[in-house]
Amino acid sequence: MDEKKKGLFSTMVISLCAVVFIAVAALILFVPKIEVKDICYFICGFVVVLGIYMIVRYFMSAGFERLNEYGFSEGVLLVLLGICGLVSAERIAMSFLTALGLLLLLSGVVKLQYALDLKCMGDQAWIGFFAVNVVLLGLSVSIILKPFEDMAFFQNYTAYILLVDGIVEIVNIFYLNYRTKTYRQGARKGQNEEETLEEVFEPRKEGMEGSVEPAGQEGTKEGRDGGGM
Repeated sequence: MDEKKKGLFSTMVISLCAVVFIAVAALILFVPKIEVKDICYFICGFVVVLGIYMIVRYFMSAGFERLNEYGFSEGVLLVLLGICGLVSAERIAMSFLTALGLLLLLSGVVKLQYALDLKCMGDQAWIGFFAVNVVLLGLSVSIILKPFEDMAFFQNYTAYILLVDGIVEIVNIFYLNYRTKTYRQGARKGQNEEETLEEVFEPRKEGMEGSVEPAGQEGTKEGRDGGGM
């Protein structure tokens, strides 16, 4: 049950990050009055809130009772990173697009694992997810390398990629969760069928072994038949 809750929490965190990607892209594209510095404040504030939530969750769920549970440490790290970002938001804004490229690169690597998970489960759709994620990885690398001199175009270019990446992330998560549940149900069904077959054939085998007469009794029967003749 703990593993299930941990997996659900990880899914929620990744989903929230995807929602933040979409929100940031929408702000850049459709609310031109908002400055990049304001977006930095928004993201750093979100990181602080997420870190506080992880710290509270660690104590509320008695995380100290589980081995390799680092919710408290991860929460403290996020809070410190968020506070540092809030303090130096103006400096971060100068390299904001590069930072977004690094986040997109990290997101793309995570989604590659999703595609490989689908392949291991025998899902043919993994090829499509893999191809899309490779393209997004290439685009994220292009953001980091800054190939455009026009900053306005470069900013919109980054925002569109961020928007697409967030949507693809959500689709990946929901589809992977669906396929994982289906795969586990199929595995349990196959295991139950094997156990049922074992229960059916084992009693028959025991009954056949019990019906074989001992050698001594067979000899006695032949003796009786011979004596009657």
